[in-house]
Amino acid sequence: MQFLRPGTVLRAFLLFTVMAAVLLPLGMSADAEESPVPLQPLLDQAQPGQILTLEPITYSGPAVIDKPLTLQGKDVKIVNETSEPVLTLLSSGINLEGMNLVHLHRDPAIPAVLLQQISESRLSGLTIKTLGAGVNLRQAKDITLRDMTILGSQQPGSSRGNAMDLLDSSGITITGSDIQRMQDGIYVEGGSSLSLVDNEVSGSRYGFHLMFTKDLELLNNRGFGNITGAMVMSVRQASIQNNRFEKQSQNVNAQGLLLFEVYDSTIAGNIAEGNRVGFYIQGSENNRLLSNELRSNFIGIQMLSSADNVLHNNTLTANVVAAQAVDSSGNTSDGNYWDSAPTLDVDGSGFSGLPYSVNPFFLQISGPVPPFQLLFQSPGMPVLEQLFQSGAETWLRDAAPLLEPPASRNAEGEAETGVLLLSLLLLGVGSATILKFRRFSS
Repeated sequence: MQFLRPGTVLRAFLLFTVMAAVLLPLGMSADAEESPVPLQPLLDQAQPGQILTLEPITYSGPAVIDKPLTLQGKDVKIVNETSEPVLTLLSSGINLEGMNLVHLHRDPAIPAVLLQQISESRLSGLTIKTLGAGVNLRQAKDITLRDMTILGSQQPGSSRGNAMDLLDSSGITITGSDIQRMQDGIYVEGGSSLSLVDNEVSGSRYGFHLMFTKDLELLNNRGFGNITGAMVMSVRQASIQNNRFEKQSQNVNAQGLLLFEVYDSTIAGNIAEGNRVGFYIQGSENNRLLSNELRSNFIGIQMLSSADNVLHNNTLTANVVAAQAVDSSGNTSDGNYWDSAPTLDVDGSGFSGLPYSVNPFFLQISGPVPPFQLLFQSPGMPVLEQLFQSGAETWLRDAAPLLEPPASRNAEGEAETGVLLLSLLLLGVGSATILKFRRFSS
């Protein structure tokens, strides 16, 4: 009978110890990941008004919060595979902070978070990965959504839900959010006193889809690579300012900013770049379009059945077609910069003495017959445009175009100011040096 040598036994023991030390923690972490902790019992035990800080582990939903409560936690994950929302909020005074929500049920009508008829609540710093919708507000009031990240499915189309879906909700502030790959980024129907500030939506259908709401503010947002950057419909007295709408160009109906039946509103300081249509305006009246930049779009501004709007100090550069206005009379346009306009400054004012009328002839023939777009800038096109002048009274006409873009004029002024300040500084240094040298010499 042969016995193992003592050295062999020792080596086998050491190997077993090392393997156990390595594999046991892996097995424990796998078990912990596979068995998330139910969240609902913790919520049931919490007292109203309590701040409940969750451990940095994985919890399971769905869960309902029906009392004032602050729920927070860093590196906390809440996973839900059911047909209910991950979290349903049924009480006012609820705050959710800094958690990761994973919603694995594929239904565009089911959100990760549902706020139902509540008020004075806040969601901040949440990251939501969803196969359905993101956050739904139903008849909610005085809610703040801040620094949210909502990521949708890789599958395009109607299988996605809206990132934020607001119905008849008022006093809502949404700021600092990043939304990707959803049906609509922020969808609003009804309600009032809505403020959307510093949000970005990409890879979706409508970045911002806003309908039938009052007291709307759309400020400093960005829509990138959507079908339409922002669609604003049936709204009065809106403030749409300092937004960027870029690269909405991969669909035949793509626009940077779409205004449909918008009245008495201010659209100012926005940039629309690289879109199929920069601004599409239909059935809209008494709006002020001021100091916007429309550049490198196929069509800069397209107006249909819109009247009594004011266009001033806008810049239109490098668009294939600067503008088109059909059945749109009574619009006032002056002091805009058109890089396609022939200009003549007769009095040194910086404004052209030649009015500029935008002839829609090219779009009128290429719309019904898209292959005619090949004729753009062909030698005969200007001749044909001059032959067809019917309906000129409805064309968009700038009474006094700018000779230079406003930004260029500002940049030149800033450059001149900088040169002047530098010259004064050098003059002062030189004078001080000369005086010091003279004193030293004497």
